[in-house]
Amino acid sequence: MVKVIVLGSGAAGLAAALAAREAGAEVTLAEATSTIGGTTALSSGAVWVPGNHVHADGSIVDSIEQARLYLDSLDLGDTAPALLEHYLAEAPRVLRRLEAATALRWQPLPYPDCHRERPGGMGSGVRSLEPLPLKVPATVSALIRPSSAWRPPLTVTEMVTGAATPQLVSERSRTGTLVGGQAMVAALLKAVLDAGVDVRTSTRVTYWSPEGVVVDGERQRARVVLATGGFERDSALLKTFLRAPVRGLIGAPGSRGDGLRLAMSAGAALGTMSEAWWCPCLHVPGDEIDGEPVHRMLFAERARPGVIMVDQRGRRFTNEAQSYNDVGRAMHAFSSRDFRFEADPSWMVFDAEARGRHAFGSVRPGEPEPEWLLRAGTTAELAGLIGVDPAGFVETVDRFNENAKAGADPEFGRGGREYDSAGGEPTLRPLSEPPYFAVAVHAGLGGTKGGPKTDEHGRVTHVDGSVIPGLYAAGNAAASPFGMAYPGTGTTLGQALTFGDSAGRAAATD
Repeated sequence: MVKVIVLGSGAAGLAAALAAREAGAEVTLAEATSTIGGTTALSSGAVWVPGNHVHADGSIVDSIEQARLYLDSLDLGDTAPALLEHYLAEAPRVLRRLEAATALRWQPLPYPDCHRERPGGMGSGVRSLEPLPLKVPATVSALIRPSSAWRPPLTVTEMVTGAATPQLVSERSRTGTLVGGQAMVAALLKAVLDAGVDVRTSTRVTYWSPEGVVVDGERQRARVVLATGGFERDSALLKTFLRAPVRGLIGAPGSRGDGLRLAMSAGAALGTMSEAWWCPCLHVPGDEIDGEPVHRMLFAERARPGVIMVDQRGRRFTNEAQSYNDVGRAMHAFSSRDFRFEADPSWMVFDAEARGRHAFGSVRPGEPEPEWLLRAGTTAELAGLIGVDPAGFVETVDRFNENAKAGADPEFGRGGREYDSAGGEPTLRPLSEPPYFAVAVHAGLGGTKGGPKTDEHGRVTHVDGSVIPGLYAAGNAAASPFGMAYPGTGTTLGQALTFGDSAGRAAATD
C-alpha cells in the first residue's frame, strides 16, 4: 500500500489527507503544533468557488467561462493559467465531494467578487460561501485550535446582516456549536479520523529526501504532501522574500516555513515569493496566540460610515472600503522623498457617531476608551495626538466630509463599487460629530502565498522544470496560482481545499 505523509493540518492538509485516504493510501497527518487546524481554525472559513452548486436551483447562473473572463481581467502576468483552469474545473467538484464525505454544508456569503465591476465579475452571495454552524463530538473539538478569544461564535452572514443576538452567542457557546473555520476544520478532522488516518500533533518534520522523511525520530519511506502553511512566522524568511516590512500577523504561530525549507532542500522552483494575502490590522495590547503576539484584521470597521484612514502625512491614501487585500497592499506605498513607507503605520479615524454604533478592536459602544484608542475634541487636536501635520489632516477630513455629503469620493472612488457597501450600509458619511478617535493600523498579512511551484495536481517542480518524485504541495505552502490577485472573499481557503484534494489524490495514485 502506498504511504502518504501530510505535513500540516489546515484546510489544505486535511483535504489532502482525506483525499489520499479515499484513494487507498495509508496516511499519516503530522501537525507541528499541539492543536489541529492552523490558521484555518482562526478564519471565517469562507471559500471563493465559481460555478458552485449552492445555487443549483437555477436562481443564479454562473459559469466557468464568466469566471475565466474575470480572472483574466485581474491577471498582471504573474498567474499560473494551467492551475487556474484546474481550479475552475475542480473547485466545484471538491465542494460536492466534501459534502458527500463530511458534515460540511455551505451557505452564500453576502459579499460580491472583490472587483465585481470587471468583466465576468459576480454579485453578492454567488461565488463566496461559508460553512454552516456545526456540532461535532467533544473528542473531536478538543483537538482543534481554539478560536481567537475575541471572536464570537457567529457566522459572517449573521454579523453582517444583524442577525447576531446575545442569546444566539450564548446558545452556541453552551452547546459547543462551531462556526467559520472552526466548523470547517471540525468537519474535515472528523472525516479524517473516521477514515483511519493517523493524526499526530506536536510532530514537526524538518527533513525530506527521495526515500522519505523522519517522523518522531523514525525514517519513513513515503510520499509527502507539504501543507504547512506559509512562512510569515519566520523573520529571516520574511526579510529575505517580502518586499515591505511586516508588522502585523494574524495567523497561527505554526507557519514557520517548514514546507518551504523542505522544498528548497529538494531543489524546487519557487513562485510568488514576494506575495501574501495582505490586510490592514490593529494590535490590542495583550492579544496573543500560543504566547506570540497577534493582530486583528480590520475587515468591516474601516468601511463603516464616518470612518477614514490616513497615512503619516495625515492624508487619505486609498479606498478604505475595498477588499482587505487591496487596502493592505495600498499600505506598502513608499516615499522616495522621505524614504519611508508612508502608510505603515497609518491611522483609522472616526467620529462619535461611529464610535457609538460599532465595535473597534476590543472596544464596544459605551465602554471606556483604552490608552491605545486616542480621543480628541477637534480634528486639529487629534492631528497632534497622532503626530501628523494639522493643516493637512484637517483639510483632508474637511474635503472628505464635503464630498461625502454629496455622496461621492472623487479621490478614491469609495462607495462606487458594489463591494464597498457589502457590509450592509452605505459607506460614505461625513465625520461630523465630535469627539474624534484614532487607532494605529499596521500593514499585515493573513499568510504568505509563495512557495514551491507545482503542476495542477500538486506535484512539486524542480528548478530544471521536471517533477520531483514523491513531493507535493498545496495551500499557502505552495506558490499561489492567483499571483497578486485576490478575486473574492474566501480565495485563500478555496485554493487550499481544491489543491489539497488534488495533491492528496496524486500522492496516493502516482
